[in-house]
Amino acid sequence: MLSPPSSVAADRPAGPAGESDPDFVAFRDLVIEFGTGEWTVRALDRISLTFARGEFVCIVGPSGCGKTTMMQTLAGFLAPTSGRVEVEGKPVGPPGPDRGVVFQQPALYPWLTVEANAGFGPRMRGIGRAETAETVAHYLKLAGLWEFRARYPYELSGGMQQRLAIVRALANHPRLLLMDEPFGALDALTREKMQEELHGVWRRTGMTILFITHSVEEAVYLGTQVVVMSPRPGRILETIAVPFARQAGDRDIRAIKGSADFVATRERVLSLIWGMAHD
Repeated sequence: MLSPPSSVAADRPAGPAGESDPDFVAFRDLVIEFGTGEWTVRALDRISLTFARGEFVCIVGPSGCGKTTMMQTLAGFLAPTSGRVEVEGKPVGPPGPDRGVVFQQPALYPWLTVEANAGFGPRMRGIGRAETAETVAHYLKLAGLWEFRARYPYELSGGMQQRLAIVRALANHPRLLLMDEPFGALDALTREKMQEELHGVWRRTGMTILFITHSVEEAVYLGTQVVVMSPRPGRILETIAVPFARQAGDRDIRAIKGSADFVATRERVLSLIWGMAHD
């Protein structure tokens, strides 16, 4: 197992348990509205959610329920209409390297090599060449991309491009990794491989992750918590603690997903979503 480089180790949380910091991230009565007057649309309605450092939180719900809007407020792309979004007790500010964002499409720079893409953020922040090289090498090796460091994005598979996008976010040593349907465009086999690899990164770094997905199975497998949202205006129906993320690495992914406990949890989440959709 790789150890974090010295520049990462100093900020590394104690681990995925996160028990010492239960309100590491907090959404407090968050309301988001778009438009004005009679054209006002309420996207999120009094969202309240807290989770600890080191948690892997997955948000699921029907299309248009505000999952991405919720993530964008945490990233600093959107300001609350009312309520607050906090990290470590402080209101979220403008977008910054402390919150890495990975989108469904990797959005890599095609004219830069894999290594240069991975180190783009640290270089823009003025981090020294030696420290940047150490960080980039660490995460490229962690993601299985080191041998491709001299290649260009178009020479990589879709899954490898998405791994590089994750590496680019991690290279800034973010306190939070925010992921908006990052595996949505991948085929089923590649998607499962990426789920396993992301779990590996999470276990080794203790990273706090907020993950948006339409796939209930993916959310139940990846998350330590699954947040189920209602149709617009988005409200939290239920937050479900799930154990399978901590089992990953010790058990085969298919064995986990085929287990009776996993199936029961998946069906519970699906019933919540379907129940709201048919009310």
